[in-house]
Amino acid sequence: MASKPAAGRSPGEKRKRVVLTLKEKMDICRRLEEGESRRALMQEYNVGMSTLYDIRAHKAQLLRFFASSDSDKALAHRRTLHTPKLEHLDRVLYEWFLVKRAEGVPVSGPMLIEKAKDFYEQMQLTEPCVFSGGWLWRFKARHGIKKLDASSEKQAADHQAAEQFCGFFRSLTAEHGLSPEQVYNADETGLFWRCLPGPGMEGGAGPGLRQNKDRLTVLMCANATGSHRIKPLVVGKCSGPRAFKGIQHLPAAYKAQGNAWVDKEIFSDWFHHIFVPAVKEHFRSLALPEDSKAILLLDSSRAHPRESELVSENVFTIFLPAGVTSLIQPMDQGIRRDFM
Repeated sequence: MASKPAAGRSPGEKRKRVVLTLKEKMDICRRLEEGESRRALMQEYNVGMSTLYDIRAHKAQLLRFFASSDSDKALAHRRTLHTPKLEHLDRVLYEWFLVKRAEGVPVSGPMLIEKAKDFYEQMQLTEPCVFSGGWLWRFKARHGIKKLDASSEKQAADHQAAEQFCGFFRSLTAEHGLSPEQVYNADETGLFWRCLPGPGMEGGAGPGLRQNKDRLTVLMCANATGSHRIKPLVVGKCSGPRAFKGIQHLPAAYKAQGNAWVDKEIFSDWFHHIFVPAVKEHFRSLALPEDSKAILLLDSSRAHPRESELVSENVFTIFLPAGVTSLIQPMDQGIRRDFM
């Protein structure tokens, strides 16, 4: 039996080409998973069966984009997942943006353009690219970024979510009998180790001199009492810096990564081979029971693996909600300055 034509279309009329938004495509994926009829969806969205199959085939890409998007408005208007011309630069810039947002640092359009130019030079790219206002608009639309400027810092901090999380965490520590000795926080920060101080009362780089932007990433971690500070992890670009020649013991662990950033692989290695053994050794020195629990608080940076991957016996990880790190993450309250 032939199916009925879609509403508003006569039997002999050719179906008009429809380009769905990413939000509509995600809704279709969800409804297909719930077992809804394909034919009903075809009639509702006025698309063919091949379109439904194509949408379902790209479900993983849609989920990744939705998970990393900052604005629902962009999702409701964007229709494609086309990759940018300089895909690696685009990815590195977006990861930098996410790190700054997790730290509660406001990022404006001109800041994004300048950072993109910096990365372009650091990567020694040769493909022409004009970092114009149009480029910025496409970058923000591609990643679902809403307008961010200096005046939006307070808006970015979610006070209600911070209060809710504090209530949840108090209940959790009371339920499991956790003391401040057993609660840890870790966070990354950039160290521009060859950059001179800015101009001011104490001097600094002279006019016309370009600041050196050689950078390391430093991961620091301590417990709530401050009695246990984990050996810092330093991430640089070189796998075997000449400065290390002849040095037997470093006051920090060192890893190499192409952009001198902490990635998921490096963080997972740090958690299982540095953090967990150090916590267990500290608990033994305090004569705490072998089954004592430890909690590691982390922000929701994309450099961090999932919570389920950061578990080792009685050592667990809890992620802070988005938009609260500038309010309640301990390492954002001046601790990192004292660490350094």
